[in-house]
Order: sequence, then structure tokens, then C-alpha cells
Amino acid sequence: MLTQLENAYEVAIQKQARLRNRKITKFDREVSQSVFAAGLLAIEDSDRGVAQYRVVSAPTGSGKSSYTQAFAKAFIKVCPEGSVLFLVETIQQAEDIYREMSALLGKANVAIWTSAHDSRASRDAVEQQHGFVPEHRFSVDDLGNYPAVIATHRFYMGSRAEKATTYRGKPRRLTFVDEKAADVTIFDVDTGLIKTVRDRLAEKHTSNLTHVAQLTRLHDHLEAVWQSAAGKASFDEILQAGKIDLAWFNSEQANDYIASSDDQVKHVFGFGRALAKGFAFLSRYDEFGKGARFVGYEMNMPLRPGTILLDATADIDGVSLLVNNRKHVRVPRVDFSNLTITHIEPDIPKGHTVSEIIKHAKLAKPYARWIVDTIRQNSQPGEKVLAVVHKGLLDHEYLPNDHRDFSDPFDLDGRKVCFIHWGSGIGSNRWKDATAVFLFGEFHVPKRAMVGTSLGLKEEQATTSALAPYQTPNPRSGELRWIREGHLSRHMKQLAMRGNARNIDGDGVCGEQRLYVTADFDRLIGHKERMFPGAKLVSQRKPGTRKDGGVKGLMSLLYSTDAMEITTTDLERLTGISFQKNKNRYLSNPLVQKAMNDTGFGFVVGKGRGNPGRFARNPLPKAG
Repeated sequence: MLTQLENAYEVAIQKQARLRNRKITKFDREVSQSVFAAGLLAIEDSDRGVAQYRVVSAPTGSGKSSYTQAFAKAFIKVCPEGSVLFLVETIQQAEDIYREMSALLGKANVAIWTSAHDSRASRDAVEQQHGFVPEHRFSVDDLGNYPAVIATHRFYMGSRAEKATTYRGKPRRLTFVDEKAADVTIFDVDTGLIKTVRDRLAEKHTSNLTHVAQLTRLHDHLEAVWQSAAGKASFDEILQAGKIDLAWFNSEQANDYIASSDDQVKHVFGFGRALAKGFAFLSRYDEFGKGARFVGYEMNMPLRPGTILLDATADIDGVSLLVNNRKHVRVPRVDFSNLTITHIEPDIPKGHTVSEIIKHAKLAKPYARWIVDTIRQNSQPGEKVLAVVHKGLLDHEYLPNDHRDFSDPFDLDGRKVCFIHWGSGIGSNRWKDATAVFLFGEFHVPKRAMVGTSLGLKEEQATTSALAPYQTPNPRSGELRWIREGHLSRHMKQLAMRGNARNIDGDGVCGEQRLYVTADFDRLIGHKERMFPGAKLVSQRKPGTRKDGGVKGLMSLLYSTDAMEITTTDLERLTGISFQKNKNRYLSNPLVQKAMNDTGFGFVVGKGRGNPGRFARNPLPKAG
């Protein structure tokens, strides 16, 4: 079978190349072999009934999604009972994949189901809800008759997933997950929200008040837990054994509310179900025990044998350090030498965070003006620009909120600018022509959400012992650090790679792009080589900020200067750092060592009176 599969795979790859009128490069070959290896291992997992992910973390724009389609065609052709399920994040992505797979496999072999592709919905309703009516639509009951099916992550997590996961009455052999789904859902509530939802539903549904009574019991129980909690730990177990019966929250009636389009209703009832399963805990606001949130968590993605995860950032998201169900295959390395990363110090008042600033118009408006000025100063008229900002800046229209595609960009003095927010855009290629990408801020989540995510990934109940590693600010286990750093790195890389850098050439070199970030400078330096190996990093920090000195001041100077030499006298004048007493401490700092390595500086000890030590840059070799 192996030889047959290899031959069929090659035929499928060649057909793809003809359909797209492109040549197969050396880098393409390397990616295709990674996908083929993952496919073979997943077939073996499927045969053995082993539920784990075979992970292909080839970079954005490398063609891994295309080669999985080619593998699907080969597998279905060679194996009489071969069947695949392809999962994507959005309806538009599903439509795009359907068109490609239909051309490759033939329309008779491929079906798709999303709310936009539901043949039972009226054309007018689909047009009104989604803005387009797909040419081909299907009944959900038809999916089991097609060897290849495309659906969304959300459908796969829902109650009708079996319609897509079976083929002719048997489980599908392979499942391709394109980009990581939200593995864990967090339900973050307080007793006030539970009371609000309860009262609202009581007014709306007066004939059946079962759910109202259940919410009242839940509300009163949580209030009692909060009032009786003796300790002041950051996170506490919610004791419920023998005190309250929460079985109703696992009922079909409760599931209807959990599936509600109303986020408040969904979160309250979702929390109730999580607590009923032991997947919930109490989270205090601060070290003084003032204020509380109740956090529930729930695993989303059922893991079935024969699953392949296609995620460009699975190698840096930290999840593989927590769980043992991810097995990575080797993927080719991309050369990011055509990417220049410029760190910009954000113009925000000292002591404030961006999330605080966007809540107050008095602070948000100047920050938004600074964003626009920063884009103008670092781009050229006629250039395509992608800017990623916090959602609140768009929701309150401090920045243009309706220019998210280059078909209708915001005109900034001739620049074609698209504004999107953190948490959106992953997996999209609509901005692939952007030569300048700006990432303003970072996509932080609360610590309590990271605790819930960590426990959810491990499928652990929120017991006192399970919560113990997270009680200190810097947990000894490192799990919170893995999740936090992985989350921030993943979103930075995913959105940075929406632009021209995703256009990788035949030698594995990314397209030319400038990336401007305001993220934490230390983290950027520490993770740059993991995220963007070979990229050039420079600093655009304001000269005045270097007077603060310290490691950041030294690093900023090294990354921003064009000088070939910086004496310790220059260093003290520019940053306030004295090397007379602290030279060894600075030179042994890993971040300083990384900055020196990136910028080509070495340190030369001064000899004799009046001959200060100096940072000297290694001259670049002359061309030719």
C-alpha cells in the first residue's frame, strides 16, 4: 500500500500544481514530505485506535493545507474505505477549501456543511446572515455518504458532530484540523451576572421556571462558598459534594441555554455544567482576598484516532509541554532574513496598561492618534499596511472600524491600511500583500483564565491539590509561564505572518516585510529566534527612555545604534549605566548576551588609565 500511496500522492501534487499554474519547489517538497509522514502515522493511529495529534507545525504560507488535500485524495484513491474530515475555523475558509478539494477530488467525493451551506435554509436567510449564498449546499444528513467532508471547528464541537465524523456508518479514518481550535472554553462569571441572567430569563419565560430555580440555587451556593471561605489563597476549590445537586446542568434543557447566542446566558449555564463536573474554581482579585470570580473550564475538541493538527505555531504555544497527546513531525525551517522587526516603545502614560487606557476616552483618543502617527511615520504612500490593535479601539471607533480588507482599505495619506483586532485574522491570507504589519499591544488574558486553560488541557478537576502549583506569583511548575508565553508568542507570530512574510520562496525564504511591535522588549528578544529565526531586530525606542538605564536601556541602545563602537563613558552618558561596578552583572545577563550576539557587538576591556572599555561591533564582511 505504501508504494501505491506514494505514487497517488505524487499524482495529486502534480495535479495541484497544474491547477494553480505553479512549479513545485525544493521547499514545497520538504513540506509535502512532512505532511506525508504525518499522514502515514495518523493512518497507523487510526488502525490502532490511538487518539493523539500528529502535529505539522510548518509555517504560515508553506502549503501544508494544500498538501493535506493531496494526501486526502491519494488516501481515498488507494484505500477503498478511505475517508477524511477537514476542519477549519471560519465559514469562508470552509468555502475556499471546498472549492479546492472539489477541483482536486471531484465534486462527487466532497461535501461541506456550515450554517451557510445548509440546503434546508432559505437562500434569503443565508444571504442575509452571511452575505453570500454558496453555489453548492448540503443537508447535514448527507455528509455520511461522502468520503471527504469539510466542516468548522464549531460544528465538530457541537451535538451533531457525528454527522461529519462517520462515513457509511463507520468512524472516519483521518481528521485534519487546520489551525488550532480553542481547546478549552473558559466560563468567567460572578454572582452578580448569575442573578442578572436569572432575572432576565424569569421575565421572559414565565411558563417554565425550572431554569430560574436552578440558577437561584447556583447563585446562593456560590455566595455561601465565598462568604465561608476561610483562606485568602488566589484560587480555591469550590466544595460542592453533598451540598448541592447540579445534575440539571448536564441535562438537554441546560444544553439549550449553553448553545444560546447570548454570551451572558451561555457563560452562566456553561459555568454551571463545568462546576457539575468538578471543572470550576474560585479566583480572588488580589492578595488581600477582595472580590472574587468563579471560573469554569471545559474541553472543546474531542480527540479521535487518526487526527492531524496543522498549526504553524504548535511548536511555540507551550501546549506540548503540558500534554502528552501531541507528537510533532519534522518540518522544514523558514529563513526570516527578509523580515525586519522594529520594536517601538508605546506612547502610554507611565503606570498604565493598554487595556486600562482604552476604557477611558480621555486616554484612548491620544493613544489612537499616536497609532495613526506611528503608521504614517513608518510606511510610504501607496503601501499596503495591516495594523492589529485592541478590539475596544475599533468598537468605540477611536480607530476606523470598517476597513478590514484591501478591497476597501482606510486611506491614510495614500497608504492602504486595514485595521483588525487581536484574536481575529488567524489563518486568513487576505492581507498577504501587506509589506508593513504593525502589532500594537499584546493579546493578554487574565491569570485565572490561564489556570483554567492549564487544568482543562490536562483534564484535571479543580481540587485543592491541582490548584496548589498556581498559588504563587511565579509557579514552581512553570505551567503558567508555558501557557502565558506560548499564548503571547503564538498570537504575535500568527498575526505577524498575515503579511508578505507568508509568501515563502522555493528556498524557504520569507517575503520582504517590515514588522513593528510594541510588545514587551525582553520577551521579544528572548523568543525572536524561536518565532522568526534569522530576522533582523532593531529598536526605535525614544532616546529619553534610555536614561532609565538597566538591562532594557542597554539592550535598547545596542539594537538602535548604528555606531561601530560604544565606550563605557558613552554608555553612562546615554543610559546612566556605570560599568565600573556592574560590568560583570550586565555582561553575564542572558538577554544582554543575546542582544550582543544579534547586533554583532563584543566587549573589549580597557587597558590602562584613560582607556575605557568599549562595545565594539564586528564589521560585516564585504560583498564579493
